[in-house]
Amino acid sequence: MKRLPALACMMILCLAPIAAQNDTTEEEEQDIQVFNADMIQEGDQNIRISLAPSFPLNFPDFPSLFMKDRHQLSIGGIGSLGYHYFLNSLFAVGVDIGFGFNVTIGSRVLNYVPFLASFTFQPTAGKFEFPISMNVGFAWESYSNYNYFPGLILKPEAGVHYRLTSGWSLGLEVAYMFMPQFNKLYDSSRENFYGQFLTTSIVARYYF
Repeated sequence: MKRLPALACMMILCLAPIAAQNDTTEEEEQDIQVFNADMIQEGDQNIRISLAPSFPLNFPDFPSLFMKDRHQLSIGGIGSLGYHYFLNSLFAVGVDIGFGFNVTIGSRVLNYVPFLASFTFQPTAGKFEFPISMNVGFAWESYSNYNYFPGLILKPEAGVHYRLTSGWSLGLEVAYMFMPQFNKLYDSSRENFYGQFLTTSIVARYYF
């Protein structure tokens, strides 16, 4: 009979680490579930920073897309900074401002500063985010001694991000950027241009 209390104490001591481990596992699972479930909520905001090479598809007009001898621009770059606000768990609106450039065959530089309004649909799967955006806006454009403002910009964009922490995500985005110049509206002696660009961005977003 005297052995029973001692045996009971030994069993309790052996089971205690297992119980503690189960409690820790349950807490970790709850933390993961909360992180995933609350990844995007109404009212969430983020600061978006992106850098990308800019590949000219055609310039100065649509036939240049198929005629390499008329291709006047080389690969350039574009960077942007933006602010975005989630209306609910799937839809966000925001604004972006950037700076881009492409060098011509004659070593002149096309510079442009786009101001964009962004409308984003973003489904998620676990820690992965899939933003699909339509960006519309205008730009100040400069080439040699010629300035063009305001220039229309249409920029559909899609990408995939991984949520590193509750505050940061990192991803890749691909965009088609259409930048027409309706020069004949201002000077009948000039031609209209329809610039088309492909960008592949590395994007970091900070949520708060």
